[in-house]
Parts: sequence; structure tokens; C-alpha cells
Amino acid sequence: MSQEYTEDKDVTLTKLSSGRRLLEALLILIALFAVWLMAALLSFNPSDPSWSQTAWHEPIHNLGGAPGAWLADTLFFIFGVMAYTIPVIIVGGCWFAWRHQSTDDYIDYFAVSLRLIGVLALILTSCGLAAINADDIWYFASGGVIGSLLSTTLQPLLHSSGGTITLLCIWAAGLTLFTGWVLG
Repeated sequence: MSQEYTEDKDVTLTKLSSGRRLLEALLILIALFAVWLMAALLSFNPSDPSWSQTAWHEPIHNLGGAPGAWLADTLFFIFGVMAYTIPVIIVGGCWFAWRHQSTDDYIDYFAVSLRLIGVLALILTSCGLAAINADDIWYFASGGVIGSLLSTTLQPLLHSSGGTITLLCIWAAGLTLFTGWVLG
């Protein structure tokens, strides 16, 4: 049984352009920052130094060091338990940018703005839902400052159940805007 090579195939290797290399390096750095941020959030200790602490004890327990303790404290204050979703959103954005870097010839700014409005609606309503329906963590409100503002605005008008239903409807609209999925 003879094996005969019948066709020459030219294989061309394409070099990455400098812009694409820079984008990939930036995406890797941002993804590593998200991993560091998640480690800082997961290892948060209320006794670590931060802007909301007047005294702290050595050593720092946070895996991100003093900057990680400060950032985790600030994110928990602003977003509450929804701070845990921020690194996931960052990694998801990096994955989306990496996946679509070669397929997009132009940037559809309208679609990008709809996605940004959708992710903003998801974050705000998730904070509000956590503030209304979840218990507080450490000395932070479960929805952070954002959730507390939304819940104190909605509860006098719609009560807890009406506020929850309203926020769930806005959350579903934000999910549709962000992902492009059709509900129903």
C-alpha cells in the first residue's frame, strides 16, 4: 500500500498585528485583575484596614493585601453581596471581547450602549433585590448603598412584594438588553 502525496498544501502562518497583541495582553491583565479581586473579596475580613475602619490589627488577613482589603470594603459598601459578581462580569467582558475581536469589522455603538444599559439595570436591580430580600453581611447592607437607596424608595410606594416584582421585571428587561435573548 503506497502512500502518495498528491497535492501540495501551502500553510501560511499569520502574525498577530501589534494592535491585536496589545488587546490580548490587556485582556489577560484585566482577567488577572479579576482573579485578584475575587480573591480579595472572598478573603475579606472586617478587621483589616480599610476606609471604614479606624483601627486594625496585624497581620492583614486579605489575600489582596492592604489594597485588596480597601477595595473589598469599598465594593461591599457600595454593592453589598453583588460585589461578588463584579469579577465574574469582568471576566465575561474579557471573554466576549476576545471572542469577537476578529469577527467585528466595525463597532455597533447602539448595540454596545444597549448592552451597557442592560448590565447597569442588572446590577442596580440585583442590589435592590438583595436589599429587600436578603440578610445583611457583616456590617454592610446586603444590597449595599445602591440597594438601600432603591429599597427605601420602592418600599413606601409598593411594599416589599410590589418592589420585588417591579425590580424582577426591570431585571428581566436588563437581561434581555444585555444578552439579546428573547424571553418567552
